[in-house]
Amino acid sequence: MRLGLLADVHANLPALQAALRHLDEQEVDDVLVAGDLVGYGASPNECVELLAGRGAVCVAGNHDLFMIGRLPATRFSGNALRAAQVTRPLLSADTRAYLAALPTCRRFGEVVMAHGSLDDPEEYVEDRPRVVELLREMRVREPGSRTLVLGHTHHQRRVRAITVAADGRRARLVNPGSVGQSRAREPRPRVRLAVLDTADGGPSFVRLAYDVAEASRRLASLGLDDRCLHSVPEISYRIGHRLPRSVRSGVKRIRARVTS
Repeated sequence: MRLGLLADVHANLPALQAALRHLDEQEVDDVLVAGDLVGYGASPNECVELLAGRGAVCVAGNHDLFMIGRLPATRFSGNALRAAQVTRPLLSADTRAYLAALPTCRRFGEVVMAHGSLDDPEEYVEDRPRVVELLREMRVREPGSRTLVLGHTHHQRRVRAITVAADGRRARLVNPGSVGQSRAREPRPRVRLAVLDTADGGPSFVRLAYDVAEASRRLASLGLDDRCLHSVPEISYRIGHRLPRSVRSGVKRIRARVTS
Protein backbone atom coordinates (compact mmCIF):
# COMPACT_ATOMS: atom_id res chain seq x y z
CA MET A 1 0.00 0.00 0.00
CA ARG A 2 0.98 3.61 -0.55
CA LEU A 3 -0.14 5.86 2.26
CA GLY A 4 -0.23 9.64 2.28
CA LEU A 5 0.90 10.90 5.70
CA LEU A 6 -0.22 14.34 6.87
CA ALA A 7 -0.13 16.12 10.23
CA ASP A 8 -0.77 19.55 11.71
CA VAL A 9 -3.10 20.83 9.01
CA HIS A 10 -4.11 23.67 11.34
CA ALA A 11 -7.14 24.79 9.34
CA ASN A 12 -4.98 26.03 6.46
CA LEU A 13 -7.21 25.25 3.49
CA PRO A 14 -4.88 26.30 0.62
CA ALA A 15 -2.07 24.22 2.15
CA LEU A 16 -4.31 21.19 2.61
CA GLN A 17 -5.59 21.45 -0.95
CA ALA A 18 -2.01 21.47 -2.25
CA ALA A 19 -1.15 18.42 -0.13
CA LEU A 20 -4.16 16.44 -1.33
CA ARG A 21 -3.50 17.35 -4.97
CA HIS A 22 -0.01 15.93 -4.61
CA LEU A 23 -1.31 12.75 -3.00
CA ASP A 24 -3.82 12.35 -5.83
CA GLU A 25 -0.94 12.59 -8.31
CA GLN A 26 0.91 9.94 -6.32
CA GLU A 27 -2.18 7.69 -6.41
CA VAL A 28 -1.99 6.82 -2.73
CA ASP A 29 -4.38 4.22 -1.38
CA ASP A 30 -5.31 6.06 1.81
CA VAL A 31 -4.61 9.33 3.62
CA LEU A 32 -3.62 9.31 7.30
CA VAL A 33 -3.64 12.50 9.38
CA ALA A 34 -1.74 12.60 12.68
CA GLY A 35 -3.86 15.23 14.39
CA ASP A 36 -4.34 18.99 14.67
CA LEU A 37 -6.80 19.35 11.85
CA VAL A 38 -7.80 22.73 13.31
CA GLY A 39 -6.23 25.50 15.37
CA TYR A 40 -4.21 28.52 14.12
CA GLY A 41 -5.76 28.68 10.64
CA ALA A 42 -8.85 30.42 9.35
CA SER A 43 -10.72 27.51 7.71
CA PRO A 44 -11.50 24.81 10.29
CA ASN A 45 -14.85 23.74 8.86
CA GLU A 46 -13.61 23.57 5.28
CA CYS A 47 -10.55 21.51 6.22
CA VAL A 48 -12.51 19.03 8.32
CA GLU A 49 -15.17 18.71 5.61
CA LEU A 50 -12.50 18.10 2.96
CA LEU A 51 -10.73 15.41 4.99
CA ALA A 52 -13.98 13.75 6.03
CA GLY A 53 -15.13 13.70 2.42
CA ARG A 54 -11.90 12.02 1.40
CA GLY A 55 -12.37 9.34 4.04
CA ALA A 56 -9.06 10.30 5.65
CA VAL A 57 -8.03 8.27 8.70
CA CYS A 58 -7.43 10.83 11.45
CA VAL A 59 -6.56 11.12 15.12
CA ALA A 60 -7.15 14.08 17.42
CA GLY A 61 -4.33 16.47 18.23
CA ASN A 62 -4.02 18.86 21.14
CA HIS A 63 -5.60 21.75 19.19
CA ASP A 64 -8.53 19.56 18.15
CA LEU A 65 -9.10 18.54 21.77
CA PHE A 66 -8.91 22.12 23.02
CA MET A 67 -11.40 23.32 20.43
CA ILE A 68 -14.01 20.84 21.68
CA GLY A 69 -13.29 21.48 25.37
CA ARG A 70 -11.46 18.23 26.17
CA LEU A 71 -8.01 19.72 26.86
CA PRO A 72 -6.97 22.93 28.63
CA ALA A 73 -4.73 25.45 26.87
CA THR A 74 -2.11 25.40 29.61
CA ARG A 75 0.70 24.67 27.12
CA PHE A 76 -0.48 26.98 24.34
CA SER A 77 1.63 29.93 23.28
CA GLY A 78 -0.03 33.33 23.26
CA ASN A 79 -0.46 33.19 19.49
CA ALA A 80 -1.96 29.69 19.59
CA LEU A 81 -4.42 30.69 22.30
CA ARG A 82 -5.55 33.84 20.51
CA ALA A 83 -6.05 31.97 17.24
CA ALA A 84 -8.04 29.25 19.02
CA GLN A 85 -10.23 31.80 20.78
CA VAL A 86 -10.97 33.51 17.46
CA THR A 87 -11.65 30.34 15.45
CA ARG A 88 -13.37 28.13 18.02
CA PRO A 89 -16.70 30.00 17.70
CA LEU A 90 -16.58 29.33 13.95
CA LEU A 91 -16.83 25.56 14.35
CA SER A 92 -20.01 24.11 12.94
CA ALA A 93 -21.95 21.40 14.75
CA ASP A 94 -20.76 18.86 12.17
CA THR A 95 -17.12 19.84 12.69
CA ARG A 96 -17.44 19.58 16.45
CA ALA A 97 -19.05 16.16 16.16
CA TYR A 98 -16.33 14.94 13.78
CA LEU A 99 -13.53 16.12 16.07
CA ALA A 100 -15.24 14.68 19.15
CA ALA A 101 -15.40 11.26 17.52
CA LEU A 102 -11.67 11.11 16.74
CA PRO A 103 -9.52 8.79 18.86
CA THR A 104 -6.16 10.02 20.14
CA CYS A 105 -4.42 6.87 18.93
CA ARG A 106 -5.42 4.34 16.29
CA ARG A 107 -4.07 1.52 14.19
CA PHE A 108 -4.27 1.22 10.43
CA GLY A 109 -2.73 -1.98 9.11
CA GLU A 110 0.87 -2.07 10.31
CA VAL A 111 0.76 1.65 11.17
CA VAL A 112 -0.02 3.07 14.60
CA MET A 113 -0.78 6.78 14.61
CA ALA A 114 -1.02 9.40 17.36
CA HIS A 115 -0.31 13.12 17.61
CA GLY A 116 2.33 13.83 20.26
CA SER A 117 3.01 10.36 21.65
CA LEU A 118 0.99 7.22 22.32
CA ASP A 119 -0.60 8.64 25.47
CA ASP A 120 0.09 12.38 25.44
CA PRO A 121 -1.02 14.58 22.51
CA GLU A 122 1.15 17.42 23.86
CA GLU A 123 4.46 15.56 24.11
CA TYR A 124 7.23 16.55 21.71
CA VAL A 125 9.03 13.36 20.68
CA GLU A 126 12.42 14.37 19.33
CA ASP A 127 15.22 12.47 21.10
CA ARG A 128 16.14 8.98 19.96
CA PRO A 129 15.93 7.21 23.37
CA ARG A 130 12.32 8.31 23.68
CA VAL A 131 11.60 7.10 20.15
CA VAL A 132 12.99 3.65 20.97
CA GLU A 133 10.92 3.57 24.15
CA LEU A 134 7.73 4.40 22.25
CA LEU A 135 8.43 1.89 19.50
CA ARG A 136 8.87 -0.85 22.10
CA GLU A 137 5.65 0.19 23.77
CA MET A 138 3.85 0.24 20.43
CA ARG A 139 4.95 -3.33 19.67
CA VAL A 140 3.67 -4.52 23.06
CA ARG A 141 0.31 -2.81 22.65
CA GLU A 142 -0.12 -3.59 18.97
CA PRO A 143 1.67 -6.84 18.04
CA GLY A 144 2.65 -6.89 14.39
CA SER A 145 2.74 -3.10 14.07
CA ARG A 146 5.70 -1.70 12.22
CA THR A 147 5.47 2.06 11.83
CA LEU A 148 4.63 4.77 14.37
CA VAL A 149 3.37 8.00 12.79
CA LEU A 150 3.43 11.11 14.98
CA GLY A 151 2.97 14.84 14.39
CA HIS A 152 3.03 17.83 16.77
CA THR A 153 6.66 18.93 16.26
CA HIS A 154 5.88 20.37 12.80
CA HIS A 155 9.25 19.01 11.60
CA GLN A 156 9.80 16.13 9.21
CA ARG A 157 11.64 13.24 10.80
CA ARG A 158 12.37 9.59 10.20
CA VAL A 159 14.03 7.20 12.61
CA ARG A 160 15.16 4.28 10.50
CA ALA A 161 13.90 0.81 11.30
CA ILE A 162 15.45 -0.56 14.47
CA THR A 163 14.95 -3.85 16.29
CA VAL A 164 12.76 -3.25 19.32
CA ALA A 165 11.37 -6.69 20.12
CA ALA A 166 12.65 -10.16 20.95
CA ASP A 167 11.15 -11.57 17.77
CA GLY A 168 13.67 -9.58 15.75
CA ARG A 169 11.04 -7.54 13.89
CA ARG A 170 11.96 -3.96 13.25
CA ALA A 171 9.95 -0.78 13.73
CA ARG A 172 10.39 2.86 12.79
CA LEU A 173 9.04 6.36 13.45
CA VAL A 174 7.83 8.77 10.77
CA ASN A 175 6.79 12.39 11.33
CA PRO A 176 5.57 13.91 8.05
CA GLY A 177 5.92 17.51 9.26
CA SER A 178 3.25 20.19 9.24
CA VAL A 179 0.89 20.80 6.36
CA GLY A 180 -0.39 24.15 7.55
CA GLN A 181 2.10 25.90 9.80
CA SER A 182 5.77 25.90 8.85
CA ARG A 183 8.30 26.20 11.65
CA ALA A 184 11.33 26.25 9.38
CA ARG A 185 13.60 29.09 8.38
CA GLU A 186 12.44 29.52 4.80
CA PRO A 187 11.44 32.62 2.79
CA ARG A 188 7.89 31.38 2.25
CA PRO A 189 6.10 28.68 4.24
CA ARG A 190 5.77 25.32 2.54
CA VAL A 191 3.54 22.30 2.93
CA ARG A 192 5.24 19.24 4.41
CA LEU A 193 4.02 15.65 4.08
CA ALA A 194 5.24 12.13 3.42
CA VAL A 195 4.32 9.13 1.30
CA LEU A 196 4.86 5.73 2.87
CA ASP A 197 5.21 2.63 0.73
CA THR A 198 4.47 -0.25 3.07
CA ALA A 199 5.89 -2.76 0.57
CA ASP A 200 9.46 -1.46 0.56
CA GLY A 201 9.24 0.16 3.98
CA GLY A 202 10.50 3.57 2.95
CA PRO A 203 8.83 6.93 3.54
CA SER A 204 9.57 9.74 1.08
CA PHE A 205 9.32 13.30 2.37
CA VAL A 206 7.81 16.10 0.32
CA ARG A 207 7.85 19.91 0.53
CA LEU A 208 5.43 21.87 -1.62
CA ALA A 209 4.63 25.47 -2.46
CA TYR A 210 1.02 26.58 -1.99
CA ASP A 211 -1.13 29.72 -2.24
CA VAL A 212 0.28 31.53 0.78
CA ALA A 213 -1.35 34.82 -0.24
CA GLU A 214 -4.82 33.25 -0.07
CA ALA A 215 -4.10 31.67 3.31
CA SER A 216 -2.84 35.03 4.59
CA ARG A 217 -5.93 36.80 3.27
CA ARG A 218 -8.19 34.36 5.11
CA LEU A 219 -6.30 34.99 8.34
CA ALA A 220 -6.41 38.76 7.94
CA SER A 221 -10.19 38.62 7.55
CA LEU A 222 -10.32 37.26 11.12
CA GLY A 223 -7.76 39.67 12.52
CA LEU A 224 -5.05 36.99 12.73
CA ASP A 225 -1.49 37.38 11.49
CA ASP A 226 0.86 35.27 9.41
CA ARG A 227 2.50 33.61 12.40
CA CYS A 228 -0.41 31.21 12.06
CA LEU A 229 1.19 30.13 8.76
CA HIS A 230 4.87 30.48 9.57
CA SER A 231 6.12 30.50 13.13
CA VAL A 232 9.84 29.96 13.67
CA PRO A 233 10.50 29.22 17.36
CA GLU A 234 13.14 31.13 19.25
CA ILE A 235 16.56 29.50 19.21
CA SER A 236 16.35 28.69 22.93
CA TYR A 237 13.03 26.89 22.35
CA ARG A 238 14.35 24.85 19.43
CA ILE A 239 17.48 23.86 21.33
CA GLY A 240 15.49 22.99 24.45
CA HIS A 241 13.18 20.59 22.64
CA ARG A 242 16.17 18.74 21.22
CA LEU A 243 17.60 17.99 24.65
CA PRO A 244 17.01 14.52 26.11
CA ARG A 245 13.72 14.26 28.00
CA SER A 246 15.57 13.62 31.31
CA VAL A 247 17.49 16.90 30.89
CA ARG A 248 14.33 18.84 30.02
CA SER A 249 12.59 17.41 33.09
CA GLY A 250 15.49 18.49 35.28
CA VAL A 251 15.38 22.02 33.89
CA LYS A 252 11.64 22.20 34.59
CA ARG A 253 12.17 21.09 38.20
CA ILE A 254 14.82 23.75 38.72
CA ARG A 255 12.60 26.44 37.24
CA ALA A 256 9.73 25.35 39.47
CA ARG A 257 11.92 25.69 42.58
CA VAL A 258 13.14 29.13 41.53
CA THR A 259 9.68 30.48 40.78
CA SER A 260 7.82 28.85 43.69
